[in-house]
Amino acid sequence: MRFTNGDTILARITPCLENGKTAYINFLDDKEIAFGSTEYIVLSPKENVPPEYLYCLARYPSFVDYAVKNMNGSSGRQRVSADTIGQFIINCPNKDALMNFGNVAFALFMKMRSNSLENIRLASLRDALLPKLISGEIDVSSLDI
Repeated sequence: MRFTNGDTILARITPCLENGKTAYINFLDDKEIAFGSTEYIVLSPKENVPPEYLYCLARYPSFVDYAVKNMNGSSGRQRVSADTIGQFIINCPNKDALMNFGNVAFALFMKMRSNSLENIRLASLRDALLPKLISGEIDVSSLDI
């Protein structure tokens, strides 16, 4: 399966789908295309549909319930098909409503991305400093905290 920034990937197999395994792709370089497992469905935005809208749809409880109820296969290895996902019926918002949603959602998703990158940097810093603190290589006893 191919995906790029702005796509949403949705697990198609049990129990991952029921557990909400869904991801919004925003970590690739510009125009970079990634490849991965066939055990997920790629939701790609079409004209005038903000990519964040598809992620929110994929996390919408009625959508997930629909997907789970339409799984096929043996009880231990059930999957939902992309065709079935494509048949989910929604009221389509008008172009202005989609644009307004996209403007708000884009800012929120960018903030979440920024927070995620900051968390990665902080974890790296912690992982570098903690062993030195524990071993006594760095002495903080004189700090006033």
